[in-house]
Amino acid sequence: MSALAFAWILFVTVFVLGHLRVRGQRGGGPPKENRVRKDSRSNAGLLLQAAALTIALAFELPRRVEWAPAVWILAFGSVALAAWSLWALGRQWRIQAVITDDHELITTGPYRFVRHPVYLALLGMMAATSLWRGPLLPSLLSIAVYVAGTEVRVRAEDGILAQAFGEKFEAWRRRTPAYLPGIR
Repeated sequence: MSALAFAWILFVTVFVLGHLRVRGQRGGGPPKENRVRKDSRSNAGLLLQAAALTIALAFELPRRVEWAPAVWILAFGSVALAAWSLWALGRQWRIQAVITDDHELITTGPYRFVRHPVYLALLGMMAATSLWRGPLLPSLLSIAVYVAGTEVRVRAEDGILAQAFGEKFEAWRRRTPAYLPGIR
């Protein structure tokens, strides 16, 4: 098994463990809280992100050994960022854009640096995969499709966060980039 495949296994494991942790914090079973706000447009973004991952994994050239150090740093750094992000979110973590009655605005941990660090972590995994496996054009296409899907999801999530948290969210949005550090 390649180190990149191992990194993907770790990455998925972080999310499975995050889900189990959240489920345990909610007492298992179906959530009992009332859903205050939900934006189903984020599902379209999720589909685009899945399509991007499919494109990235569909093509394979001989391994680019010269890129190995960058690939490993990106991949294992992304795993660490995902784990840190889900830990910071705690019971707030959801796959869909949902705000519940007891939702808190998390601005600590990696959320001090970007509003959506999980998307940055997945972008890092996509980039690592593209550097290691893919020809240039499909790699660029997969990144472009991923960014398009992420933009859809960021807009949906930011919209419901703004509705729920008002000026507190707007102040955070003004000082914190969405998912790429240094790019507002």
